[in-house]
Amino acid sequence: MPRLISAPFFDAIPVFSRAEYAEAVGRPSGDKVVTEMLAQHLEAGNIKRVARGVFASVPKHIDASKWSVDRFLAASRLRGGSIVAYHSALELHGYAYTIGHEVQLIARGAPGIIQTADFSCRFVKPPRGHLAEGVMVVDRMGLEVQVTTIERTIVDIFDRYDLSGGAEEIFNSLDLIPRVNAAELLKHMRAMNNAKAAGALGYWLEREQRHLGVGDAIIKKLHTLAPKQARYALGTKPKHGRMAKGWNVILPVSVVEQRFEGM
Repeated sequence: MPRLISAPFFDAIPVFSRAEYAEAVGRPSGDKVVTEMLAQHLEAGNIKRVARGVFASVPKHIDASKWSVDRFLAASRLRGGSIVAYHSALELHGYAYTIGHEVQLIARGAPGIIQTADFSCRFVKPPRGHLAEGVMVVDRMGLEVQVTTIERTIVDIFDRYDLSGGAEEIFNSLDLIPRVNAAELLKHMRAMNNAKAAGALGYWLEREQRHLGVGDAIIKKLHTLAPKQARYALGTKPKHGRMAKGWNVILPVSVVEQRFEGM
């Protein structure tokens, strides 16, 4: 059985690169034998190709054609040093209002989208003011995956609402968050240097100040980062927005009036 030789590696490394597999079986990465071994395992259903040079181990007694790989783990292996971010980070933290098909990664190199059989992966360049300390590690099937902290994620989604499902999805998701480190939010927003995002963030924090336990000092400091004049934010269109009082940002009417499903 072709699985027997490689079974310990498959059990230990659920998502792997060709190079990692070659090293495990004691062969150079470009060796034709490695190609033949991987082809045998693919045919036998022991593994599944995620993308070029990246594979996932299929659990025993599972039909590979009906099995889906952990998309966060698999996506994180498509490009070295990738960080799960934006709406995908909300999902990974357990605070997304809806579940998406796309995995968004902050990564070095050219931005773009890779389509796999189970999910699509979007690579995004590191945003302005990207702080290394705004990243943490989570366990996925025994392997480490980098993801932005919840505070960094919140700032990022206000900055790139287009990667976060839009204003209503953002605010519905934020309603699921029980607590935040407001000082961290302020630090990341200062680094981001986006006045419209700061105004929208400040509006949310002030609205949920008591629930989230945010001090007045943080709110006052966020006011200094907000726009000096009224600006449309979070993709709000003219005639479809309402001023967020005190923050100089015009947000969708549904956000300001809190007309969300279940409320």
